[in-house]
Amino acid sequence: DGFGPVVNALGTRAKPYLPQICGTIKWRLNNKSAEVRQQAADLIARVASVMKTCEEEQLMGHLGVVLYEYLGEEYPEVLGSILGALKSIVNVTGMSKMTPPVKDLLPRLTPILKNRHEKVQENCIDLVGRIADRGAEFVPAREWMRICFELLEMLKATKKAIRRATVNTFGFIAKAIGPQDVLATLLNNLKVQERQNRVCTTVAIAIVAETCSPFTVLPALMNEYRVPELNIQNGVLKSLAFLFEYIGEMGKDYVYAVTPLLEDALMDRDLVHRQTAAVTVKHLALGCAGLGCEDAITHLLNYTWPNVFETSPHLINAVSEAIDGARVCLGPGFVLGYTLQGLFHPARKVRETYWKIYNALYIGSQDALAAHYPQLEDEGECAYRRHELDMFL
Repeated sequence: DGFGPVVNALGTRAKPYLPQICGTIKWRLNNKSAEVRQQAADLIARVASVMKTCEEEQLMGHLGVVLYEYLGEEYPEVLGSILGALKSIVNVTGMSKMTPPVKDLLPRLTPILKNRHEKVQENCIDLVGRIADRGAEFVPAREWMRICFELLEMLKATKKAIRRATVNTFGFIAKAIGPQDVLATLLNNLKVQERQNRVCTTVAIAIVAETCSPFTVLPALMNEYRVPELNIQNGVLKSLAFLFEYIGEMGKDYVYAVTPLLEDALMDRDLVHRQTAAVTVKHLALGCAGLGCEDAITHLLNYTWPNVFETSPHLINAVSEAIDGARVCLGPGFVLGYTLQGLFHPARKVRETYWKIYNALYIGSQDALAAHYPQLEDEGECAYRRHELDMFL
C-alpha cells in the first residue's frame, strides 16, 4: 500500500529504479509463501501505469510472460491477484503489443472461468471482457463461443459485480462474432428453472440487442415466445422490457412489430405474463413519447387498463407505471378520459382504484389537466367556469 503510491507519485522519475523493482517482484513471485506471491502480483497491478509512463514496454512484456506462466497457481487468492496484474498490463500495453499474444492468452483463461472462487471469477471475467471489448479480432470465433458457454455458469455467481461483468461481456462477444450464435446460446438458457439465471440471461439478451441493433435479435426473440412454456415466455417478455428500456427512442421502429405479442401477453391468464407485459408497455411508451406511435400505445393501454382491479401488489405496480407511461406518451387529458368514468362509481372498490390513478395523474401533470376537466355550470357561490380557457378557445 505504501510502495504503490510512492512509485506513482515519482512518475517518470521512477524509470531508473523500475528494472530493480521488477527483478524483486519476479523473485518474490517465486516465494513459497502464498501471501508474498499475492502481494508481488498486487504490486504489479499498482505500478503498471508507471511502467507505461516511463515507456518500459520491454519490461511490461516480460512481466506479462512471467504472469502468464504463473496462471497454474493453486491458491485462489494468489491466482485472483495474478489475473488482476495481467489485466492492468493488458490495459496499459494494448492488445496488439501484448506479450504473450492475446490469441494464446485467452484459451488459457477459458478453464479458469470454471473456478468458483469469487476473486478469481471477478478478475478473470474482467480480463476476458476487456479482451472481448478491445481485441476480439485476435481470437477465433470458435474460442469465443466456447467462452459463451462458460459464461452461462458465471450467471449463477452470488456477487452482483460478477454477474454484471458477465452480462456486459456477452454484449462485447456478440459485437465481435455477430449476435446469432450468442443469441442462440442465451435463448436456450431461458429454459432453466433457476430465476436468477433467467433474469441475467434476459438482461444479456437486451444488451446484445443494444450492441448489435434490435432488428438482429427481435425476430428470434419473438419466435421463442411461441414455445408454450411459462418460463420461456416470461423470459422473452422480460427481455423485451429490458430491451426497450435500453434502446429508448430507437424503440419507435419496433412498436408495431411487438404489439401483437404484447396483446397476447396482456390477455394471458398467468399473472406474471400480464405484469411483465405491463412493464414493457411502460418502457415502450416512455421511449416513443412524441414520436408519432400514439395509436399503438393507445391500443396497448386498452389492453392494460382492465388489470387496474388486480390485487397482486407487483401487478398493480406494473399496471400503474404503464398508465403513467401512457400519460407521458398520450397526454394526461387522454388518460383522464379513462379515469372520469370510475371516479364517482357507486362501488367503493372501484372509486378507490380510480382515485389512485387520478392522483398519480394529478401529481404528474397537474397544470396540463386544467384544460381537460368537464364543463360544469356555476352553482350559486361555487364557480366552475374557466373563463380564461373559454376566452382562449
